Amino acid sequence: MNSTTTQREAQRLLRGQTAGVCALWAFVCGLYVWNVNQYFFLADDAFISFRYAANLVDGHGLVWNPGERVEGYTNFLWVLILAAGMALGIEPEGFSCVLGIGSGLGVLLSLGFYSARRLGPLHPLVWLPLFTLVLSRSFTAWSTGGLATQLFTLFVLLAQIQFLRERRRKSGVPWMSSLLFALATLTRPEGGLFTAVAGLFFALRVYQGKESLRDLLLWCAPWFAIVGAHFLFRFSYYGVWLPNTFHAKVNGFWPEQAAHYFGIFHADYKVGFYLPLILLGLIRTRGFAHAFFTLSIFFYCAYLYAIGGGRFEFRFLVVILPSLYWLIAEGLRVLLDAPGPARRGFAGLAIAAAAALLITTHLGSISPQARADRHHIESIQRTRDYAADRARQGKILRGYIEAGVLPADLMTCVGGAGALPYYTRWPTLDFRGLNDPVIATGPLRERGAIAHEHYADAAYMRKRGVVVFDALNHLVHEGDVSRYRNHAAIRGNQAWKLRAVRLGEHTLVFSTQVPEARFREVFRELEILF
Repeated sequence: MNSTTTQREAQRLLRGQTAGVCALWAFVCGLYVWNVNQYFFLADDAFISFRYAANLVDGHGLVWNPGERVEGYTNFLWVLILAAGMALGIEPEGFSCVLGIGSGLGVLLSLGFYSARRLGPLHPLVWLPLFTLVLSRSFTAWSTGGLATQLFTLFVLLAQIQFLRERRRKSGVPWMSSLLFALATLTRPEGGLFTAVAGLFFALRVYQGKESLRDLLLWCAPWFAIVGAHFLFRFSYYGVWLPNTFHAKVNGFWPEQAAHYFGIFHADYKVGFYLPLILLGLIRTRGFAHAFFTLSIFFYCAYLYAIGGGRFEFRFLVVILPSLYWLIAEGLRVLLDAPGPARRGFAGLAIAAAAALLITTHLGSISPQARADRHHIESIQRTRDYAADRARQGKILRGYIEAGVLPADLMTCVGGAGALPYYTRWPTLDFRGLNDPVIATGPLRERGAIAHEHYADAAYMRKRGVVVFDALNHLVHEGDVSRYRNHAAIRGNQAWKLRAVRLGEHTLVFSTQVPEARFREVFRELEILF
C-alpha cells in the first residue's frame, strides 16, 4: 500500500469518525432540547432576582423595595447579568431561561470534551454521562426555572476541569481556575466550598513538593481579590457581611430532613446503587481527578446534609451531577479494562450497569411520584404551577394598577415573594423574611420547609403598615368568595381574619393590618364585600 492510499484511508477514517461524533452530539443536544421543553418552567423565586435587577436598572439600586437596602438574593452575578439584559431591553423571563439552557449545553460540551481527551471521541463512556444528564428530569428542568442553577454548574465544572489541567501541565501561574471559582462563588455562595476543596488539594501538592507555595498564593489571589471585593461591597452597601438570605434559610443542623432529601433522590434515580463504581474507580486508578471530584462531591453533600437539603426538588444537587456521572463512568471503565480471563464477564457487567443507569434515570424522571411534594420538598410540577398562577395574578393586578383602580404604592405582605411583587411593583414585605432582617433573624419556632421557617407576626406587619397580606397565598379570585366570610386563614401558626374587595370580575381576598379607617380610605372607590 503506497503513501497516497494510506492518506486516503486515514482521511476516510477521520471523516467517518467526525460524522459519528457529529451524529452523537446531534442526538445528545436533540434529546436535551426535547426534555428541556418537556420540563420547562419559571420558578416564583426567579422573580426575586428579576425585581432586584429591575430596580437596579430603574436607578433605585440593588434593592427589593426602593429605599430599603436588604440583600434578599443569593446570586449576585446572576442579578447583574439579568440587569444588563434588561438595560438592553431584554425581558428577564426569556433571557434567564436562554442563559440557563445555554449553560446546560455548555456543561454537556465541557464534560464531553474533557472525557474525549482522555478516552477518544467515540469511546462509549464519553457519552454515557452525557446521555444520563439529558435523560435526567433534574438536570434538564433546572436548565430552565429562571434561576442561576445551570450557570453555577457550568462555572463550577469549568473551574474544576481547568484546575485539573493546570495540575497536569504544572503551569507556572495557575490562576485561570481560581478566576472561574470566583465567578462561581459570585453566582452562588456554595462556590466557595468547591474552591476550598481545590485549595486543599493544591496545598497537599505543595506539601508533597509537587508545586511551590508561590504557585498556591498566586492561585489564591484572584479568588480572594474578587470575592473579597464583593464582601466589601456587601458591607459598604448593606451594612452586613452575610446576605439576609443566609439568616432566613440556614437554620442549623437538620439531618432528619437531609435523610429525606437524599433518600428521595435515590428513590427517583437509584443513584446509590452505582456509588460502589465510584469507589472502584478511585481505588483502582488512584487518579488525581478521581480523588478531586469525589472529595468535592463528598464535602458538598456533607454541607447539604448539615442544612437539611433544599426546598426545591434536587435543585442543589444539579451542580454535582456532571462529576457524579463522570465518576460512575470511570468506574465502569475499570470493569471494561479488567485483565485476564474474567475480562468478558466484567465487560458484560459494565454494559449491563451502563444500560441500567440510563433506564433508571429515565424511569425516575417520568415517575408519577415525582409530581407531588414529598417531605417538605416541592416538586418541579408544583413549582411550575404555583409560579404560573402567581404570574397570572400579578399581571391581572398590574392591569388594575395601570387603570388607576388600585394604588401604585399599596404596602403588601406575601408568602410567595416573586412574580406577584415583580409585576405589581408594590412595596412588599416577604412573610418569610427573605428581604427583611427583623423577620429573618427572629426566633425559630419549629422546623418545617427549608427557607420557610421564619415568619412575620401581626404586630410587625402593623408596624410596617401592611394594607394587604396574602394570607391565603392566593390573592386574586374569580367567582363567589362568600365561603371566606367569617373565615380565618392559618399561616405561620397564626389565624388571620379575611377581608374581600371587589375588582370588576375579580375579587381580592386578604388580611389587613391597618385600622378600619385607613382600610376604607385605601379602597374607598371599590366595593368592600366583607
